[in-house]
Amino acid sequence: MTDPRVLIVGAGIAGLGAVHALRAKGVRADVVERHPQAEAGGTGIYLPANAVRALSALGFGDAIRGAGHEIRRQRMLDHRGRVLLDLPIDQVWGGLGPSVAVRHAELRRILRAGLDGQIVVKTFVSDDAAPYDLVIGADGIRSAVREWVFPDAAAPRRVGELAWRFVVDGYDVEHLWCTWQGNGRTFLAVSLGGGYAYCYADLTAAAPPAGDWRRLFDGFPETVRSLVARAGDVHAAAIEEVFLDDVSRGKTVLIGDAAHAYSPNMAQGAALALEDGLVLAEHLDDLAGYARRRVPRARWVRDQTRRRDRARHLPPVLRDAALRTIGPRLFKAAFRPLHEPP
Repeated sequence: MTDPRVLIVGAGIAGLGAVHALRAKGVRADVVERHPQAEAGGTGIYLPANAVRALSALGFGDAIRGAGHEIRRQRMLDHRGRVLLDLPIDQVWGGLGPSVAVRHAELRRILRAGLDGQIVVKTFVSDDAAPYDLVIGADGIRSAVREWVFPDAAAPRRVGELAWRFVVDGYDVEHLWCTWQGNGRTFLAVSLGGGYAYCYADLTAAAPPAGDWRRLFDGFPETVRSLVARAGDVHAAAIEEVFLDDVSRGKTVLIGDAAHAYSPNMAQGAALALEDGLVLAEHLDDLAGYARRRVPRARWVRDQTRRRDRARHLPPVLRDAALRTIGPRLFKAAFRPLHEPP
């Protein structure tokens, strides 16, 4: 395209990343966003090495390393606190680069840099797309663009997990990503530095539990119980999955959660979204080529995510034995293809 007119629907991680990727190619995009306030703004996010690599390619490497807290180990414990798996991050990512944890609002602040006046808060209406050469649907798992342009696509599917996310203080463990694996429930704490942690708790269930969800973790170690007890601003949601083999139609293309969203056990949501924008910027004239590069990678993450969820839901005795014996090998193998550039 020569001087293409591009509309990006959605100013989340995928949309903001795409704005900067296009700008680096000399393409200006208009951005519309329905929600002026960031969703999950009060929580945190873990960015594995391929996400940090993508941010660096967008010009934000120094900013994310400065705002984030480097994670150097990944550890999995059982619900009593006994070690099941303990790996240096470099063994998982092969020295690709740092992995960091950061407050969600800080990541959005970084990605909004230099975009004042370029993001318009409005409800997207289909007629708005008419003057554009390309419409990029980056409007999340409940994408209006997907619903309008891909009416045959399956709706988001619940995977049978409920999750609670929050940030708390009083966690003095640095540089660690750590889970406690219970029977049908898991608790994750990721250090944000300065005594803060981003926490993610989940339960395998179709409907919310009766009573206070915090009671689900009464049998866990004191570290978990104290973090749960201090949870204040909690973002609760049912986990859903979306996956499209066909991500482009006519002059419209889907990126980020609008095209692929899964259970977060591989922490690849932001990474895939940022990679999508970088690759799309190279394929504005060839959306089929974009799909050939991105769909297989997104499918790999989906398949690995499903396998990890199935393993996590094994009877605890079998699950724990597997994690102790072959867990490190499987853990590293799941991420190895993602070492390659997108």
